[in-house]
Amino acid sequence: MQNGEPEIVYYPSLFCQLSLPMTSTEQKLFLRDSGKVAMQLSTTGHLPYGTITRRILFYIANHISRSGMINIPKSQASLLRALGLGTSGADVKRLKVQLQAFSDITLTVSRDQETVISYAPLFEQSGVRYLNGILPQLSEPAKQQIFQPLTPLNKSAVEALIHTPFAFDLYTWLAWRAVSLKKPVTRVSWLQLHRQFASNQNLAAFKQHFKRQLALVTLAYPAITDKVICESEVLVLKRYQPHVMPRPTATKLSTASVE
Repeated sequence: MQNGEPEIVYYPSLFCQLSLPMTSTEQKLFLRDSGKVAMQLSTTGHLPYGTITRRILFYIANHISRSGMINIPKSQASLLRALGLGTSGADVKRLKVQLQAFSDITLTVSRDQETVISYAPLFEQSGVRYLNGILPQLSEPAKQQIFQPLTPLNKSAVEALIHTPFAFDLYTWLAWRAVSLKKPVTRVSWLQLHRQFASNQNLAAFKQHFKRQLALVTLAYPAITDKVICESEVLVLKRYQPHVMPRPTATKLSTASVE
C-alpha cells in the first residue's frame, strides 16, 4: 500500500486476453483466440508454461524503460529473488528451462484478422542463452506489440495468485475486462473462454476448473463478487470496478486494447 492506496503493477494486455500454456506440453504449435485477437506460438524446442513464464513476463512488464530496454539485475541471485523464486539449484534450473523456451518461440498475432506480428521472436536473437543471470533483451516486435499496452493490476492480488497459473490468468483477464467493458452486461460463451484459457481439458472439465479458480480470484478481487456469474451456457459479466486505476503520469502505459 502507498498512502493507503494499493500498489499498482502491470502485465502485458495481450497475455491478459490470451493465456499461455499452463502445464508442460509436447506441442510445437500453440493457438489462442479471443474472437478479435488471435495468437500462435511456434517452437523449435519446448513451449514456455506454468508460473515461471508468467513471473518472467510480469518482471519484464514492470522493469521495462520507455525505450523498451529491460532493467536487468546484476546477479543471478538478485534476478531469482526479483522473480519471487528461491536461489537453489532447482529454481535456477527451472528458470533456465523457461527462458530457453521463450528464446525458442516465434509469435504471430492478429487483431481483427489483421496480422500485427508475424513469426517474430520474443527476445533478440543475439545472446538469447541464459548466462550468469542475465535476461536477453526484447525483440522490436515484442517491444511494440506485446509490451505495449500494459494492464494495471493490484500487486497484492498478483502475489497471491501468480503461483497458480489459471487463477492468475483469470485475474489478469478480469482486470483487463474491467477497463474494456462497454455495456452494463456482457455475456461470453464457455466455448469462447475455452479457446482463450483451456490447456488439455474438455469443455465440461474446463467449466468446473474455471469455477474453482474464479472462487480464488474473488478472494483477491472482491469487486467482482456477484458481478461475474457462471451460467450454464455463458459467463455473465456485470460491469464492475477496476481493481486499480493507472497513474496519470504513466504515459508509456495504456489499458486500451482490442477484445
